[in-house]
Amino acid sequence: MIYSKAGPVLIAMNPFKDVQICGDDFVTAYRKKLVDKPHVYAIADAAYNEMMRDDVNQSIIISGESGAGKTETAKIAMQYLAALGGGSCGVEHAILQTNCILEAFGNAKSSRNDNASRFGKLLEIHFSSVGKICGAEIQTLFLEKSRVARLENGERSYHIFYQLCAGAPSMLKERLNLKVASDYKYLSQSGCLEIDGVDDAQKFYMLMEAFAILQICEEDQLQVFSVLAAVLWLGNVSFQVMDDENHVEVLADEAITTASRLMGCSAQELMLALSTHDNAVEDSIDKRLTLQQATDARDALAKFIYVSLFDWLVEQINKSLQVGRCYTGRSISILDIYGFESLKKNNFEQMCTNYANERLQQHFNRHLLKLEQEECELDGVDWTKVDFEDNQECLDLFEKKPFGLLSLLEEESNCPKATDLTLADKFKQHLNGNSCFKAERGRYFSVCHHAGEVLYDTSGFLEKNRDSLSSVTIQLLSSCSSQLLRLFTSKVLKQAQKPTDTSCQMNALDSPKPSVGIKFKAQLFKLMHQLESSTPHFVCCIKPNSKQLPGVYEAELVLQQLRCSGVSEVVRISRSGYPTRMTHQEFAGRYGFLLPKATVAKDPLSVSIAVLQQFSFLPEMYQIGYMKVYLRTGLIAPLEDKRNKVLRGIIGVQKYFRGYWVRRRCHQIKEGTTKLQSNVPGRNAGRKADALRTRRKSSRKISEVKDMPSELEELRRRVLQAEATLERKEEENAELQEQLQQFQTRWSDYEAKMKSMQDVWQKQMASLQVSLSAARKSLTSDNTAGQPGRVDVSSPRYDSEDALSMGSRTPGASTPINGVARETNGTLNAVGNLVKEFDQQRQTFDDEVKALIEVKSGHPDEELRKLKHRFESWKKEYKARLRETKTKTKTKLHKHGHSEEEKRRKKWWVI
Repeated sequence: MIYSKAGPVLIAMNPFKDVQICGDDFVTAYRKKLVDKPHVYAIADAAYNEMMRDDVNQSIIISGESGAGKTETAKIAMQYLAALGGGSCGVEHAILQTNCILEAFGNAKSSRNDNASRFGKLLEIHFSSVGKICGAEIQTLFLEKSRVARLENGERSYHIFYQLCAGAPSMLKERLNLKVASDYKYLSQSGCLEIDGVDDAQKFYMLMEAFAILQICEEDQLQVFSVLAAVLWLGNVSFQVMDDENHVEVLADEAITTASRLMGCSAQELMLALSTHDNAVEDSIDKRLTLQQATDARDALAKFIYVSLFDWLVEQINKSLQVGRCYTGRSISILDIYGFESLKKNNFEQMCTNYANERLQQHFNRHLLKLEQEECELDGVDWTKVDFEDNQECLDLFEKKPFGLLSLLEEESNCPKATDLTLADKFKQHLNGNSCFKAERGRYFSVCHHAGEVLYDTSGFLEKNRDSLSSVTIQLLSSCSSQLLRLFTSKVLKQAQKPTDTSCQMNALDSPKPSVGIKFKAQLFKLMHQLESSTPHFVCCIKPNSKQLPGVYEAELVLQQLRCSGVSEVVRISRSGYPTRMTHQEFAGRYGFLLPKATVAKDPLSVSIAVLQQFSFLPEMYQIGYMKVYLRTGLIAPLEDKRNKVLRGIIGVQKYFRGYWVRRRCHQIKEGTTKLQSNVPGRNAGRKADALRTRRKSSRKISEVKDMPSELEELRRRVLQAEATLERKEEENAELQEQLQQFQTRWSDYEAKMKSMQDVWQKQMASLQVSLSAARKSLTSDNTAGQPGRVDVSSPRYDSEDALSMGSRTPGASTPINGVARETNGTLNAVGNLVKEFDQQRQTFDDEVKALIEVKSGHPDEELRKLKHRFESWKKEYKARLRETKTKTKTKLHKHGHSEEEKRRKKWWVI
């Protein structure tokens, strides 16, 4: 059996093997309340229902020793809540994937557990008003940084180092110069490199998938892996002693070269930071560190880088989980924190871990032991208080001021000359009065915790509590090209005091900052405040044996864990007190119907008393409070049996009544169906008769139509013929319209052509007219120049041919002159005739063109061609006659010896 209940506490036994107690079938069964057995699903379901019903935040607190199965139990609770509150944003898948990342970077193999959580984790899941997951936030508490550089035999460092060496792709290995895990001193010093049944390469593949789901980009992943590889190579950095005073220098080998390259700084800078004091000069030998100091400086740098990387990863995860967050004030927190530890050598880390467990144990006692008994007293219940071991005195040992462990540790850490031995002496001096403190010899002291006595060694307490980096190391990280390293350093510088003077810059790097113990206490108080504001649900994980073997049960070990966790006191209170408590309203509502009607009262208090008296319970078996009914163990069973019997009887009566009612109803339906079936044939016959009558009437009408005279057919034929004629006429009309449109278009073209032709003719006529006028003027002037002695040359008077012949026969000088005059007159007559003809033809052509434009009938194209042909023929003939006249005139003028000036005046003949 894995799960059992001790009052309100769920006991979860670690089986140390895979057991089929989870999955979708189990989730469905507990969601639908089909199963009522103890299970983590039942605790998560109760928390979810109370959150939705009461609108109050819930918390699931998982406690137990290391190796008891707290991490796996937290996963199971997360799976159930993700199934209940899964929504459209898909953030529930990202929440489940956070386990893979946090386990890789925060879990390690210890001497008691192969997957021990080395940090505390509080996962707060936020829900919307309808109960769907809308975001989450993770708070972490005190990562064990010493595991980075120091391992005990049989232990491993954090899982991520081994997963990176085993599962990184070849390209990434080459880029980071990764070797196998055994080549790194930080990993090989314990002699344990593998865990049985665990495939580190497969875990690395799952880690890459988780990075993708949580939207951590590839560039950030590469930076993370580079920082991890730098930490591994820092562990391989070696030192060489230089003198008798044990001063050292760093060896310039592959480790220092690779580490500096991955960090983004020069090898010389890294070597200087690891081997010199804060105010050292490179050539000053007396300022160099000793071998132990240099080793501590190297390990401090590696631890600082890894812890800063872990915190940065948590920030990135929270950013991814808050994408769909819509704060409504409803949340369920799951606390998974390291368990109580008592090792062979217990140091500062074990003290902080056990202090946190003391705080959680008081929270457990307060809610399950103190508050329960206080509730009985306030409700007026008379009962004997159950004594239990209160751990308040142990908490005072840690927290009391000014003489508590943490206060004294803080005071001694601020003293420069303090040592681990002086710290132990101060503890013994001031804390001997506390019963939980025991002084031991040397650096040792013991604390009596609720789970047992633990012996602590103060060796390294002061250095771990200070957790300081040298100014040289901080300056080195600030100058690195790695973005992550610069970011880590900037956070340290923000915590430092800002100097007002630049000369104080070096002192600012070394300014006081909160120690690890003070920060851890503040984080723990914040965590407890958040838990106090919620309704707690407790799960106590038990480890059945110390060998982590399935099927082996060590009764003494289990009993010790039950005692240390306070479960045994819870069981004693449940047995000696009143574990069953119900309000009067709830009790009356659940069992009030068992009373006879005559005795039923109205108020819930009277109903509760009447029910208890009805069953004749002994007075010492129950208590009636002001608000609740308190019942001892075993008293609720008879009430539930009686209630179940009555309910079964009521259900039986209801069964028979419902059966009778159903049978009666069925009989009524059967009778009605029979009646309907008997009426249906008659109704169908009536419908058929009506249909037959309708068909007969329709057939008579059709016959009457067939007997109509042939005029109807003739009328039909005429209508069709008229419709066909109408269609034909419409088609003809459309064709005529189209032809008319074409004719109008063509006629517009003809008009344009005629107008252009008319313009051409008018221009040519005007040119010819100008030429003729110039010819006439030229001839007139020539005639006047050729006959200077005559008064009237232009109009000679000849009565007949005889006169002409007589004139030709006249002797003397008068004969040539008369001849020239006759020739000139003949030329003028020819030109005049040409002018007259030109005017007549122009008038004729103008009239014909106007006639063609005005008359829109006939064949205008043919008439236009004829007119053009006639014009061209006349023009050709007219030009020929005009050239002939020109030739004759030139010949005559040449004969009579005209001057050059006169010849130049004949240019008008040129056409």
